[in-house]
Amino acid sequence: MTGRTMDIHLLDRNYRVSCPDGQESALQRAADNLNQRLEETRQRTKLTNMEQLAVMTALNLCHEWMQDQAEQAERHAALEEKIELLQATIEQAISEQRHDRR
Repeated sequence: MTGRTMDIHLLDRNYRVSCPDGQESALQRAADNLNQRLEETRQRTKLTNMEQLAVMTALNLCHEWMQDQAEQAERHAALEEKIELLQATIEQAISEQRHDRR
């Protein structure tokens, strides 16, 4: 896998990170999003220690991700239930159609 090194800017600090070829804009968008989230955490908590800010922001992001996963699982289960109901309805209609032909 080839890649390149990019500089990203987070809370007034520069970081040099590796990036796979073709993913530069995705990495920059992720860095911009993370920087915004770090700034929001800093303003909300008044923390100044970079490590504490990073941990708090990571915890918030993980919590949001877990909530999204749970919501997605609920939507998936609801769709599965609808599909099963639709399949049962189709099977019943086919069965009734066969019965009526006799």
